[in-house]
Amino acid sequence: MPPQPYLKRIVEERATLTREEARELMQQVLAGRWADVELAALLGAIAARGESAAELAGFVDVMRGRATAVPLDEAERAALVDTCGTGGDASGTFNISTAAALAAAAAAAELGGEQTKIMVAKHGNRAVTSACGSADVLEALGVPVALAPEAAAKALRAYRFAFLHAPALHPAMKAVMPVRRALGVRTVFNVLGPLTNPAGARAQVMGVYSAALVPIVAEAMQMLGTRHAFVVHGFADKARTKGLDELSISGPSQLAEVRGGDITLAEITPEQLGFATAPISALRGGDAQANATILRAIFAGEKGPRRDVVLLNTAAVLVAAGAVPSEPGKLLDALRAGVAVAARTVDSGAVNALIADLVTSQA
Repeated sequence: MPPQPYLKRIVEERATLTREEARELMQQVLAGRWADVELAALLGAIAARGESAAELAGFVDVMRGRATAVPLDEAERAALVDTCGTGGDASGTFNISTAAALAAAAAAAELGGEQTKIMVAKHGNRAVTSACGSADVLEALGVPVALAPEAAAKALRAYRFAFLHAPALHPAMKAVMPVRRALGVRTVFNVLGPLTNPAGARAQVMGVYSAALVPIVAEAMQMLGTRHAFVVHGFADKARTKGLDELSISGPSQLAEVRGGDITLAEITPEQLGFATAPISALRGGDAQANATILRAIFAGEKGPRRDVVLLNTAAVLVAAGAVPSEPGKLLDALRAGVAVAARTVDSGAVNALIADLVTSQA
């Protein structure tokens, strides 16, 4: 089917696509069969109407199939976890999910044992709709961000951490990047990117820029066979006037836990996990160098809201990965245990040691 019938259905009728129809549409888009103006109209219409779980799953099916795979065996893939979020929340915070990824990798190494052979395959990009993307801040720290697939697999085995640069491992995305950059606003691709980890991570913590996306993305993950994940949206204050694609210490957080075929919706507050509420202004970031300085300070022992929000998000990563045991219905207990592990890891200097190893690895 050519672009126009799809556009008519989505733009004029505000209809949603089946998973199979979404697959066909994405195949056309990635093959370059849509003109830029048609693609811009499509992205705008989906953003205005809202995404459906079946559409997300169908789009992801194609994007995963077109990705350049990281060469790992099945046991290694089962040990992977990702922290890639949608971005696009306009919160201006520093790179919290990137900090959590580093802390979780260091924590797994510190814990040791068969249960904690987890590896963090941090999927991400340079800034598209923000001042500093995950690739930007890692590069400012000296961590390699342009790993070939074989090198990424080697880094995961050696250090339990590798950064997977989305443009390099999703070459088919070149067909849409000019339009995304020209639009300069969040689109469905902000949601799709975190669902298309090229190493095949089956566990993840995915922050989304809107609370409305939490159950939708969770349902898509369920369709896609995710093992264990949290879809999260935190609020920037108790009045819930603004949000961010992280678990928040500035207000409550809504989340969906995806565990095999089950989805559980929940809401948590900072106080339930032992954190004092802090204004979102305390978490403001800047450019890559400024955010790298913030991460260095946290990992060097700085106390306060910036450390707290990293510990909270690291805890969720450890629970999703299985490094911290969890039982259905006991989420708060698991997160509290994860916070304690994350705090010990940061205080031990293990995260700084991991960063030093990653920097040295490319020398």
